[in-house]
Amino acid sequence: MYKVFFDSRTVFFTDEFEKYYHSYNGLFVRYLNDIQLAYVLELFRNVREIRNVFIIHHDVEVAFNAFRSFFREMEAAGGLVFDQEARVLVIHRRGKWDLPKGKMEPGEDPVTTAVREVEEECGITSPSPGKLLHTTYHSYTLDGVMILKKTYWYRMDYSGDEKLEPQTHEDIVTAQWMPASGMDQVVGNTYSSIVEVLKAGSIL
Repeated sequence: MYKVFFDSRTVFFTDEFEKYYHSYNGLFVRYLNDIQLAYVLELFRNVREIRNVFIIHHDVEVAFNAFRSFFREMEAAGGLVFDQEARVLVIHRRGKWDLPKGKMEPGEDPVTTAVREVEEECGITSPSPGKLLHTTYHSYTLDGVMILKKTYWYRMDYSGDEKLEPQTHEDIVTAQWMPASGMDQVVGNTYSSIVEVLKAGSIL
């Protein structure tokens, strides 16, 4: 199953029609061909009342790869970083709580990108990367071009005591360690994809 976020709305790709039909409201479509999929995507983009679309096909990879062909693809990576008190490193950017992440540079692997972005966006050095927690997809439009961004998320641990320094030229106004007791405020004002990462890291 794949899940692509369009802000707070979602496109799912699955071969389990019954599982989702009885649990979600939305538009359910059996994938037939690229022309049909392009029409469904255009409908979804233009009719904001449609919150969820489920693309059903016995071979999920076939349907998802057809969907990918409509976008310019981009890869990014980020970290779910814990300190020694089990607090989570969060940032506040453009009015939303977020986790440090950024676009992969040419020649970088996802782990290298994730560590670099945490260091750059929060002003700390040498967070220790662990396992890949989750991979998210989200879409947005940039200069009239539809972008599909794939982000790799790694668990990280940090044992230093450096002062956090938000990367202000990237519109980050706050970088802070958030205790578990404060995660409700993060969840109440963040992106759906970030909620997925927090769940993958057993924060929620």
